[in-house]
Amino acid sequence: MYRTNPAWPAAAVLMVVWALAVPAAGGLISDVGAIPNPFSPNADGVFDSTAVYYSLSEQAAIVLSVADSAGVGFLTLWSGWEDEGTHSHWWDAWFEDSFVADGEYQFLIKAIPEFGPIEEAAFSFVADTEAPPLLDVDVAPSRFSPNGDGVGDSLMIRFEAGISEPSDQVLVTVLDEDVEPVRLVYSATGVASAILFWNGADEEGAVAPDGLFFVKVETRDAAGNADWSGALVDLDTSPPVLGVDYTDTTAMEIRVDSSVAELTGWAYDRAGVVSVEMSIDQEEWSEVAVGRPDTATWAGSVACTSCIPDSLDEVLQVFVRGYDGTPTADGRGHVNGPDASVPILSFDVIFDVAPPEHVSSVASGGDDSFEPGETITVTSMWDDIGYDVTADFSQVDSEFDPANVGVSEGTGGRYTITYEISQTNSFVPVTDAPVIITATDYFGRSVADTTLTVTVLDDTLEDPTGGIVVDRNSFEPLAGGKVKITLGSYEGTAAVRIYNMAGTHVKTLEGSSSISWYGDNDAGDSVASGVYFLRIQMGESESVKKVAVIR
Repeated sequence: MYRTNPAWPAAAVLMVVWALAVPAAGGLISDVGAIPNPFSPNADGVFDSTAVYYSLSEQAAIVLSVADSAGVGFLTLWSGWEDEGTHSHWWDAWFEDSFVADGEYQFLIKAIPEFGPIEEAAFSFVADTEAPPLLDVDVAPSRFSPNGDGVGDSLMIRFEAGISEPSDQVLVTVLDEDVEPVRLVYSATGVASAILFWNGADEEGAVAPDGLFFVKVETRDAAGNADWSGALVDLDTSPPVLGVDYTDTTAMEIRVDSSVAELTGWAYDRAGVVSVEMSIDQEEWSEVAVGRPDTATWAGSVACTSCIPDSLDEVLQVFVRGYDGTPTADGRGHVNGPDASVPILSFDVIFDVAPPEHVSSVASGGDDSFEPGETITVTSMWDDIGYDVTADFSQVDSEFDPANVGVSEGTGGRYTITYEISQTNSFVPVTDAPVIITATDYFGRSVADTTLTVTVLDDTLEDPTGGIVVDRNSFEPLAGGKVKITLGSYEGTAAVRIYNMAGTHVKTLEGSSSISWYGDNDAGDSVASGVYFLRIQMGESESVKKVAVIR
């Protein structure tokens, strides 16, 4: 049976292997050959067919047969007239519903010209479907570390193969996890055994990255038959990857409300995690409990000796390192460190055993008073960051709304608080009114501070006459002193309401033209020393003046 093979164009075959052809005895048939030879009719897609080719010096009737090694024909492959020139025919080794057995065969060519004698030519070829067998392959160690420390720096590859022909080839290739070639370690023909070493380098000489690799040992003969074997190896130069279970994943910190912190985390390495150690300030390392060796869970505790419950917090920096199961010069495995590809894990443990502590709060402008519509800006300092800080201006502003308070967190425990005094504040004037600032920590403990006080005066009201005069800034009632308020050109009756610094009403006076106050209250008793506010009401308008009483 004759079958064509589109994968082997006749012209290409003849161009490639013309030098392999042998001439026939006469002049009609010449340049006889076969390619590939040997071939491998095993349906693996490699050299499954072979082609016989020859040249004719003139037109002739051709009978092309396949014979056994003794020259006994058993298959007519092709017959018919062919012109002068080069010709080729494929045979896929198919005969009587099966492939022929491995062995030596012949192509027999009989050429019958129109005039002249019959000429015959023969060419021997081989069918071979058996690959050179791999008898033994050994790859060790299964995990190696090409880091130059003298231990496990290379991979040993040993093979034994049933090489029977000088053309039989052995290839040793390293493939990555994507089955892409990393390095051709070895290539030779006619070699039955060898011991090789791979130092972990790729084709450019750079050490390949950590990962799993496949070492493939392959034999291949001239017919394209192949046998292979291999082993999965782990190139590992890195210590374990480490992690810790943070109580606050946003701040990436461990915070506890006691003097002992129970810590947990994980460590991973393909070589397994042999041990995990923990230290404070890297001064003394101690081993902690480790769970599964493949993806290890670890647990340890850290105690704070300088913490004072309900009084003093403390922050400790904790370091964690791990050892994997890859052999190293010191016998312990790869460890995290400053020169390692995976650094030591470090994090803060905050022993939050005390409630927030207020340091100071200062309103912008110092002792200056504020007016309705003006924004009060307070810088409030606390002992730590991360507090929930609120401010209560309800004693400053009768229209206070907590939603109008703005708080922003800075660094080092600094919080900036802003609040705009309402225009309709009925508390005006109010002096030394406390602002309640509260800080709540991570565990819900709150501390309120009232040391900050502010004064709100209405200095925007205009005097309708433009002629109000207070004759002094201070006076001594016990020495017969008084303060006189001259109303200028105002012709009606005016009322003067007097308040102390706390905003408490002291006395009300009425009069026209001028009104005097002798430093007493509505009960006739002398008031205490301090600053007092004179709220002067003239019809629909009012003005506020300030005077000090001295005793």
